[in-house]
Amino acid sequence: MYIDLHNHLLPGVDDGAAKMSQTLRGLETAVSEKVSVLCFTPHIWRGKYPNTPERLRETFEKVREAAASLPIELHLGSEVFYSHDLTDDFMTGAYIPLGKKKRFLLVELSTSVMPHGITNGLYKLMLQGVEPVVAHPERYLYVQKNPKCLFELAQAQIPMQMTTQSITGAFGSAAQKAAMKLLDLGLISFIASDAHNPETRPFVFREAVRIINRKYGH
Repeated sequence: MYIDLHNHLLPGVDDGAAKMSQTLRGLETAVSEKVSVLCFTPHIWRGKYPNTPERLRETFEKVREAAASLPIELHLGSEVFYSHDLTDDFMTGAYIPLGKKKRFLLVELSTSVMPHGITNGLYKLMLQGVEPVVAHPERYLYVQKNPKCLFELAQAQIPMQMTTQSITGAFGSAAQKAAMKLLDLGLISFIASDAHNPETRPFVFREAVRIINRKYGH
């Protein structure tokens, strides 16, 4: 059984599932893919997805009620876009971290240019008692060109999460090649679906696990 720590199946809040029916189909697929615990991580991105924790929690409770018959444990977090105001915004309660005893925050970076001072910026967040997790680095252009640019983050013990569809090749050969290189380098801590909806960004998990097991062993 697997845990999915990154997806956008919460309905009507970002670029993911638009309605409850898509959410429920996505959750049914997750169950068939042997996922027993799923954490919704809707975008909270100032100027683009201005979600509030209150609105997201309200939507989450509706989903949890609608999905009560499914054999899957549901949790709510968020995916936030990195900026130099990240720690200040976190301290105001703008984001939803995952976990209670130990808190994690999924952080998305710019796709084209690695943010200046990113390690120090994420370290400031760690000082507030939350552990940042870098989302899908294999899909960033600068990582595809030079995977070793992540060494500084790895040395700072910042975990990184890879998308299952990058492993299967659904995001293209560049992302797949970068994914395998990052796995070879031992830089990845988690894989997650980053599922958005059943039609264009479906839930894929078991195939990625099979590929990893075939290449690296169980």
